[in-house]
Amino acid sequence: MISILARVQGRFIYFPRRYRSADLWQAKANGAEEVRFTTSQGEQTAFFWRRTNLGTQSRNLWLVFGGNGTLALEWLSFFVEFADPHSGVLLVDYPGYGICEGNPDPQTILENSECALAALLANKHWKSGAEALCAFGHSLGGAAALQFAVRHRVQKIIAMSTFTTMDALVRATIRISLGDLLQHRFDNIVSLKAILALKDAPEIYIFHGEADEIVPVEMGRTLAQLDPSRIRFVAVPTAHHNDVIEMALPLGLRSALISC
Repeated sequence: MISILARVQGRFIYFPRRYRSADLWQAKANGAEEVRFTTSQGEQTAFFWRRTNLGTQSRNLWLVFGGNGTLALEWLSFFVEFADPHSGVLLVDYPGYGICEGNPDPQTILENSECALAALLANKHWKSGAEALCAFGHSLGGAAALQFAVRHRVQKIIAMSTFTTMDALVRATIRISLGDLLQHRFDNIVSLKAILALKDAPEIYIFHGEADEIVPVEMGRTLAQLDPSRIRFVAVPTAHHNDVIEMALPLGLRSALISC
């Protein structure tokens, strides 16, 4: 049984979906620009949006990472409504999602994150480091945001409904440990420890629904306990895995988004 699960583990970790033509048309109508680049997985596309299409570099830039069943453009309307007017938003799809080729795993997701940012800066002729980077991730996206922040200086991290380790989440979900057979080893405890050890550690926010039915709220608390003085943890009463975003807005999420 365990060997079978190990061979097909990607199928219950990732749930990639594709865009319809109408989705891409609507995004373009709303001002989103395609950011195309190539990785080890083939041709990839992320999306950039800012409220005012100026030639100057965005003062702040959010990198946005969705959950394992979410497409990047599904976050566009949220950031259109709530992002700082001076911020740009880079919406990152994972390999195999949206119109991206290839297969997702921790390394290829990190590769997409880094290459999307590099492609945006190159396309716009912007200087690396001239903007304040901020990372936002929901669920699996929290792991993507944290692993990015280990390697790149960011000003702020917002992680929502995020697990401690993929191994612990698999055990909580299917009651079986894959042990050394687990190939997709996201470890947010290790990532957070590395980030907290940085000389100029970013602001870190963790929001988690108390009624989260997918990632237990105890996982969010465990992450926050790594350094309660520097990690701002908010348990959102009655919120589940997906509705936590809207319910967290009046509990500090709105102000965290604006102040980047």
